[in-house]
Amino acid sequence: MTTGGEAEGEDELPAELTDIFKSLAENQKIVFKSQQIDDPEIPTVEKQKIARESFERNRETFLIRFGGYLNARQLSSFQELAVGEPHKPDESIEEMCLLLEDFRRKLSTRSVSIKNRRYHAMQQLLEKGEYFSEHEMMQRAPDLYQELVGQYLTEAEKKARDSYDVRNTSFSGILMHSLEKQQRDELLAETQQEEAVEEPSSAPVPPALPEFEVPVACRKQWGAFDDDEPVPCSTSRVAEARPPANIPQISTPEFYNPGERELFRHEFLSMMKERFLQGEDKDFDYTAVDDNSQLDDLKQIEQDEEDAYFEDSDDEEELPEQANESREAASSEEDELDIYMRHLSNHHSLQN
Repeated sequence: MTTGGEAEGEDELPAELTDIFKSLAENQKIVFKSQQIDDPEIPTVEKQKIARESFERNRETFLIRFGGYLNARQLSSFQELAVGEPHKPDESIEEMCLLLEDFRRKLSTRSVSIKNRRYHAMQQLLEKGEYFSEHEMMQRAPDLYQELVGQYLTEAEKKARDSYDVRNTSFSGILMHSLEKQQRDELLAETQQEEAVEEPSSAPVPPALPEFEVPVACRKQWGAFDDDEPVPCSTSRVAEARPPANIPQISTPEFYNPGERELFRHEFLSMMKERFLQGEDKDFDYTAVDDNSQLDDLKQIEQDEEDAYFEDSDDEEELPEQANESREAASSEEDELDIYMRHLSNHHSLQN
């Protein structure tokens, strides 16, 4: 049972720290306490309590244990809210600052490593061909496919795209193919309907022209007699809109040549590649790629480490050079002053 004092103590912590405890409790990779194989899963509330108690017991120990699971924003919040006075005798602010810097450096290295691993995984998937095939990409992004590729296909091309070998396909395969096509068509129809509702009419309706009657005297033409029948003119009544002449209907694919349609197809493939690298493919298991050290390019890692080493060396060399320049400037000023004083002391007016 929680006492009133303990409840007040819990409310005193900032919301940012509470969010950190909650994030740690939801992380499935963290082992909060030892368990047997058949033991039930620890509730999230209890995990959050364990993280909080560890923080309140010793902030430095908490950082050593859980700091590797915090992101950049959480590390900044921890440094701002938890690193400082007052601190306990067994807590070192200097050590906590060093730990935070180390975790930030590892996060930066981790981010670069993930980008490289995803890129190499994408190259392997492109070589295999299945994941980035037209059919698979169309299943993952039907609206984007329709916008850049689908609407420019002829009926024959659509039929060839959706065809498959019925004789060599099992019943379950045929059923799966039909269900996928139905889901894709339904999702595409919903997307187009939402866009039609959200987009207002871009072409404003022109106001109706006022109808007015032209006086009889104004209807007469020059040279006409009074007993002639009036000739209708354009201002006597509002001209009715007439439909244009018969214009042959041209379908969308015929507006673009094969080169332009191929350009749209390449644009679609580029966007799907970017989606994969950004981790936006919902059904893809990115942990199998991000944590796979076999996808590392060792040569690129060595090059990155060399670049970082030389950058640090250049920064360290700049400081002594600046110090030497300042000393040289100071010595040159002192030398000029010494020369002036020596000449001044040797002047004949100062001699005895």
